[in-house]
Amino acid sequence: MTSNIFFRSLLICVIASSCKKFTDVNAPSSQLVTATVFTSDATLKSAIAGMYSVIASTNAETMQYELSVLPSTSADEIRYLTSNVSYDPFTNNALTTNDPMTLDMWTGLYNTNYYANSLIAGIQGSSGGLSDSLSREAIAEGKFIRAFCHFYLVNLYGDVPIATTTNAAVNNSLFRSPADSVYAQIIRDLKDAQAGMKADYSYANGERTRPNKYAAAALLSRAYLYTNDWANAEAIATTLINYSSLYKLTDISKTFLKNNTEAIWQMSSPVYSGYTLEGQYYNYGAYSSSPNFVLTSSLLAAFEPGDLRFTNWVNTETYTDDTITYYYPYKYKQRTTNTSSAGEYWTPLRLGEQYLIRAEARANQKNLTGAIEDINVIRTRAGLANTTAVSQSDVLTAIEQERRIELFCEYGHRWYDLKRTNRADAVLSVDKSGWTSHAALFPIPQLERNNNTNLSQNNGY
Repeated sequence: MTSNIFFRSLLICVIASSCKKFTDVNAPSSQLVTATVFTSDATLKSAIAGMYSVIASTNAETMQYELSVLPSTSADEIRYLTSNVSYDPFTNNALTTNDPMTLDMWTGLYNTNYYANSLIAGIQGSSGGLSDSLSREAIAEGKFIRAFCHFYLVNLYGDVPIATTTNAAVNNSLFRSPADSVYAQIIRDLKDAQAGMKADYSYANGERTRPNKYAAAALLSRAYLYTNDWANAEAIATTLINYSSLYKLTDISKTFLKNNTEAIWQMSSPVYSGYTLEGQYYNYGAYSSSPNFVLTSSLLAAFEPGDLRFTNWVNTETYTDDTITYYYPYKYKQRTTNTSSAGEYWTPLRLGEQYLIRAEARANQKNLTGAIEDINVIRTRAGLANTTAVSQSDVLTAIEQERRIELFCEYGHRWYDLKRTNRADAVLSVDKSGWTSHAALFPIPQLERNNNTNLSQNNGY
């Protein structure tokens, strides 16, 4: 995107050992990476490792913590326990164009996206020395990461620039593209990623920490759901659900453990060994004597009696005078290094979501029997009786409820669900006294608009 992002990219490559190969040659002013970097499989493997290092370490605050916490705070899931100038604008939906955390998400996502573009460009411009198989897989992984970044950008900010090049002059003058066009690019990239990736996890030593073709499929089914392409959303989710040799729902207590069978794509980090930033920031006692974030009363009320997700994914703390009990997210339980089997990895894609994607796609195609079956799979795992929903309207309402409980505090699902189903005004106007419709999109950071005068602003800011 804008120039400050590229300087940030350059700085990252200078300081990150896994990026060293990107600075071994002098690049022209319009690019940070040239095809001459990739003259052997060894340099390409170093570049791939560097891309994931950016995601898991350098940009971890954005790619893991902020993408989860900030949309959850903007929705009706969590609140910072005390007044905090950083989180209050999200709680109150009162963001300004100079908010530092929305800027951080914008730059972090475009920075990661730029790294993916650099990987793709370096391979496509190579004059030789690279094996066809590794080149094909690396381009596919780059396109997956690019699609992942664009997915969150379009859901956070609405119309956004589509950045598919490393040319700074081009990127610094991009206009915002309509959301439909952004989704079309996401879908193209994910189809290409599916075709080029391996079906297993062999290039990550069996760990699920590198996306494979099924990770691309999982994000693609979500993209189809968000664009109301019900038939394709159902078909791809079915592919994942039926691939039982690799993917199965776990016991509720094991859903976020490293390399569990429900995980489709996880991320590990040498900085956060066996624990996650969610585990640090959500868990009581990580950095303070009380929970940082607590569940809203409306979310607490949405849990049914006997729901194992409440038992396993919510924790409590009685504070100060032992009269106030706080409930806080507890999906990720580790807050310090854990190298045992109880270690956890950041899990952006998992099988539980695919059942709910297929349920919603089926319900919208009036296959209510199939939708109900998928709802009940999730409810049975949670220790609940089958749904009583019968009509299409009731089934869709039941799916919204299950998505709320199953996916709470996971990477903005609730925030995006309310917006894509046109439910944000009805729900959040009750939960938040100052809710206004324009708050459904975050503002385009003013610093980015100063650097690129072609960027327009969202309404209301």
